[in-house]
Amino acid sequence: MTYTIDGKEYTEFDINLRCAELYLPCDYIINENDKSIDLIGVQTWLGAHGEPDERTVKYGNYNPCKNPADTDRIIDKCWDELNQFVSGKQRMETKWIFTMQKHNCTKLVAACICYIEINEAAL
Repeated sequence: MTYTIDGKEYTEFDINLRCAELYLPCDYIINENDKSIDLIGVQTWLGAHGEPDERTVKYGNYNPCKNPADTDRIIDKCWDELNQFVSGKQRMETKWIFTMQKHNCTKLVAACICYIEINEAAL
């Protein structure tokens, strides 16, 4: 499924990637094989002789289009915009509901789309 955001076509992977580019508290790597995004970070361990040893650690998959825990920060960032009222087909509705209907998508995808739109408009 693809979604048109500001005239560009996005897949769910593209949406996840754009959200990662816009707002992540750590670095990430892209797995081209399975089209997933893994969060990574650096942790310090004590070596055999007590010296600090930094290692790269993989924290897990990042998928705000499907995982509410990953979407939570995005929703926090655009909560006010998601809950603004806009003119819908038959009545006033929130931007969140309007976006879900417009793109025929889930609440999580709609929140990600809203976040991308807000940030693209700011550029």
